[in-house]
Amino acid sequence: MLPERFAADLVLGGLYVDLRPLSLDDAPELLRASASTEVQRYLRHRPGWTLDDVRAYIRSYDPFISTGQSVMFTIRLRTTGQVLGATGFHHIDPANESVEVGGTWLDPQFWRTPINSDCKRTLFAHAFDTAGAHRVSLQTDLRNERSQNAIIDLGATREAVLREDKLLGDGCFRTSVQFGILCSEWPGVRAKLDVRLARPWRLPSPPPVRQVPVPTDTSPATRAKGGLPPPLRFRRPVTLRGRYVELRPLERGHIAQLAVAGRDPEIWRWLRIGPGRNEVEMGALVERLLAEQRLGEVLPFAIWSRTERRFVGIFRYLDIERIDQSVELGTWIDSALWRTPINTEVKYLALRHAFEKEHAHRVQLRTDSRNERSQQAIARLGATREGTLREHLKLEGGVYRSSVCFSILASDWPGVRGELERKLERPWPAPTHAV
Repeated sequence: MLPERFAADLVLGGLYVDLRPLSLDDAPELLRASASTEVQRYLRHRPGWTLDDVRAYIRSYDPFISTGQSVMFTIRLRTTGQVLGATGFHHIDPANESVEVGGTWLDPQFWRTPINSDCKRTLFAHAFDTAGAHRVSLQTDLRNERSQNAIIDLGATREAVLREDKLLGDGCFRTSVQFGILCSEWPGVRAKLDVRLARPWRLPSPPPVRQVPVPTDTSPATRAKGGLPPPLRFRRPVTLRGRYVELRPLERGHIAQLAVAGRDPEIWRWLRIGPGRNEVEMGALVERLLAEQRLGEVLPFAIWSRTERRFVGIFRYLDIERIDQSVELGTWIDSALWRTPINTEVKYLALRHAFEKEHAHRVQLRTDSRNERSQQAIARLGATREGTLREHLKLEGGVYRSSVCFSILASDWPGVRGELERKLERPWPAPTHAV
């Protein structure tokens, strides 16, 4: 996928709409288009009801646009230039050839018209045909059935329900429904949209603006205690100690022992990182993780076995969503130590630190859909299976991986912790050495 195809000044044209870069100059017109509270009911980034609110909404995308993660558009009617709403590309991921289409909202008078279909067709065509994307994803609030039905009607496949994965401005954690369209499915989706857009329609007459109270019930969203929590840290190296293992901050001096631990090719068969079957490969892997740590993208550890008295694998916190209070766990260990307490205690120490020290709201674990052993191990931890993201990661050799998603929430942690502690109390072989 070509990242230069997602420039911040990108302009796109559809049959009925022009998509132009979201600008502070558009704020007065966006304010008029978003006047109904129904527009803002389920949006993560809400335009608001004053001109200052709309300007703050526009500025909220600046960090993502400046780093190439997002491109936001103002939707204008081609014939009149009238502002109808906003939409965009998000989570632009050239390495995995994927992008999300979202952040879409429309003036309610244009609901149930071809405008949304035209926006989506224009964005999909650019992603697949111009930029060369392999996958386009879409997501919406679980409570927003109207949006879910509209996405399904586009031809997207419902893939997963990600529990409480987004923190909203009102302090609630939103549960998101994830959808996907693959490049192999795009011709069928395009044909369906073209048929819909060929139907005749007339511009709607503007109805009077009607303020509709936002519902007070937030189920199945969960309100954060004490309002908006501070962003997660996950930056400072720490050492986590258990009965069988220690998780020590990853260093270059660990490469030789880690290369021995990673020599079995079976370790790397399903992983999104690696391989690390020798010192050269392991050295490259460690350097990559240390570089990502400096950027704040991961927090990696070397796994020290107290029994073996050597380093036996790597654990890392990754996909750290500091604002959304969520993080993912990733682990590999020497295959000679599979089916021992090592993996269980690594996960126990990592989860305890995430929930009790970093105050995460959600921890996710993902594994290759073909890796049944890993899926069973994650389920035994007490994690909830949420669904499968289809072909969302590109692996070595150009193979696309589908990932099964699991999660543990802060509300789940007391029960999960108790069960893991009971497992670790079983009469496993005791450590033979002290550190």
